[in-house]
Amino acid sequence: MEKRWVVQQQLDREKCLSMAKEWNISPFIMQLLYNRGIEEKEIKKFLYPSWEDLHDPFLMKGMGEAVERILKAISNKEKILIYGDYDADGISATALLLLFLRDLGVSSYFYIPQREGEGYGLNRASVKKAAQAGMDLVITCDCGISCSEEIKYAKSLGLEVIVTDHHRVKGELPSFYPILDPYQEDCPYPFKELAGVGVAFKLVQALAQRPLPRKVDPKNYLELVALGTIADVVSLKDENRVLVKLGLERLSQTSNPGLRALINVAGLSGKEIKEGQVGFILTPRLNACGRLSLARKAVRLLLSTSSGEAIELARDLDRENRHRQKIGEKMRKEAEELLPESKELVIVLTKKGWHPGIIGLVASYIRKKYFRPAIIFSPDGKTARGSARSIPEFSIFNALQTCQDLLINFGGHKMAAGMDILVKNIPLLEKKINELAGQILSPEDLIPSYSIDARVDLEELENKVFEDLELLSPYGSKNPSPLFLGERLHLLSSPHIGKRHFKTVLGSERGKAEFEAIGFDLDKEKFQIMDSGEIDVIFTPRINRWKGKEKLQLEIKDIRTSQ
Repeated sequence: MEKRWVVQQQLDREKCLSMAKEWNISPFIMQLLYNRGIEEKEIKKFLYPSWEDLHDPFLMKGMGEAVERILKAISNKEKILIYGDYDADGISATALLLLFLRDLGVSSYFYIPQREGEGYGLNRASVKKAAQAGMDLVITCDCGISCSEEIKYAKSLGLEVIVTDHHRVKGELPSFYPILDPYQEDCPYPFKELAGVGVAFKLVQALAQRPLPRKVDPKNYLELVALGTIADVVSLKDENRVLVKLGLERLSQTSNPGLRALINVAGLSGKEIKEGQVGFILTPRLNACGRLSLARKAVRLLLSTSSGEAIELARDLDRENRHRQKIGEKMRKEAEELLPESKELVIVLTKKGWHPGIIGLVASYIRKKYFRPAIIFSPDGKTARGSARSIPEFSIFNALQTCQDLLINFGGHKMAAGMDILVKNIPLLEKKINELAGQILSPEDLIPSYSIDARVDLEELENKVFEDLELLSPYGSKNPSPLFLGERLHLLSSPHIGKRHFKTVLGSERGKAEFEAIGFDLDKEKFQIMDSGEIDVIFTPRINRWKGKEKLQLEIKDIRTSQ
């Protein structure tokens, strides 16, 4: 689908130059900060995030109560169960709490429900098993906010529960157990958008400030926080930016045997690991077992103390990821075949036999390709499991709230959600949610766009621009990779075309500057445009580092003729 090219409003040139001089950075960086809504008072924290920028964990509602209950459990040698979600965020959060307790010398256990058989969150059967196993305290990770009935049942069996979660709150919450979730009402915590692993980390950070059997540094777990936070695609601003930046700095040199094995199997050993490698290479391998079999294998990997065991587990996850890719490819083709020529505002597709662990990936694919909200259902008897992905102008969580009379249950946030529904209600949901979308979405909302940071002449791209741009990483949600527009450029060499990429040299209109340019997964039509003379190009400047050498490079995102 062709995208609109939208150049963002430009900062006043004099102000831009003045501030750039004050901070000793390129004026382009000031424009990028302006585009991302970074105010002057926030510039230092954004460009140079540090441990001291983290918020006081005790500002989070319920934190004091949760910490006191855990300290009591440690003192009384109670049995503690960590109950996590089956995605990479939940897996990371579960491993983080378990490693922290293990480093304290405290015995603890964990449970991750099976996606296909048990579904998301606490369930009565697993709660009963925990009580029968003699557990005293259950701490949830990345789940539990919508499980008040299951927690009430746990209490009746003598189990106490602490919830750590980051999902949106539906309705009023009970007060008979501690809840850590920045989104709960009256929570004064200044940053709401933590991932599940981020909330678990704040609990660890709070506990570390109290007298404990051993002194444990919460910084030891930052690579796990970075892993889960990137995987959950939450905002990379404020506290998440600090946690991910510091975590990525540790990841390449991690002492965790499981992470080292995962990095090795993924072919990243000895390489600089950035947010892209985490999001597209490492976390899919952690997610694969949660989608297809048992997420506990990924937790075992992150807890492993044996390099031999870790490499075997990492290879197993790698095999599962390849299997997941094959299933996903088949389901995507089937989804395309089910699409009607005239597409609804919200695309709803259902097919018996679709793997419930893969439907979220198919929803993401359909949403991205057709730029419409998508809900994919996998029926099983009279009920169906559904997964939804949305576009910026349509909150799928709010939409499902409006349709909740048709659902068995649901949960999620603005851009993604999961649900269970009676199969007979799927057509009613499709009709109702499309009527709602018709009231909210305009035709322009259904056209994806590139949000371009600034127009630039290639002559302006000095070394300092490339170096300063690295201060803005890690990139992700609410801090996207910078996009520049170069106009009336020329190809100075015939493109070398590989399987998924091409490489060429671009020169400026005046011929005073040239850069190597590389593009990935561009349509064939774009290659024809390159031969048409002068071209306009959207690109991201990058420093390509390989075997100790550095090369300034432009990564091409889109091309059009200058005419």
